[in-house]
Amino acid sequence: MRRATYKDRDKAINILCRSFINILIPNSINFVVKKDGNREKRLMALMSYQFDIAMMYGNVFLSDDEKACILYLDKMKFSLKRILLEIRLVISCIGIENVPRVLKREKLLKAYHPEQKFIHLWLMGALPEEQGKGIGSKLLQESMATYSGELIYLETTTPENLKFYKKNGFIIFHETHELDYPLYFLKHV
Repeated sequence: MRRATYKDRDKAINILCRSFINILIPNSINFVVKKDGNREKRLMALMSYQFDIAMMYGNVFLSDDEKACILYLDKMKFSLKRILLEIRLVISCIGIENVPRVLKREKLLKAYHPEQKFIHLWLMGALPEEQGKGIGSKLLQESMATYSGELIYLETTTPENLKFYKKNGFIIFHETHELDYPLYFLKHV
């Protein structure tokens, strides 16, 4: 595993886009991405935003073989650059008409954030042809070692992801079905 730099931006975004492009079930990503026939372009905009924010307020790690990527957030702060990235996200991914429902979703997520300081495992993906071969588990374990002793928190939506994270030591502390998909809130200490 290695820490990504801005030189890895295209590589990381490609991994994340390819990881999620064919997942069409109701989930957090599909909730945010505007449905208008431009899925690939909008997904690329979302992954670009997430990479840029993670580089500003956390860490991005790539697997040694560069076939998996994981994004962590520490504490996001107010900045002009963040506001500009969020405006670009609305225009290029969410769509102005979808902002109220996405803000409602964000409010729901924040309501279940742990009260104590935590590291947010924001997003993880492996190339589809590499999934199930252990590179995701290896990257997860190696990257979590960077945060040894700290509370790591995440949300996930699918039974497959839930099983993966539980296998890697996460526990569910809350579950909700308030959106059009299930949300599982997990933590690892």
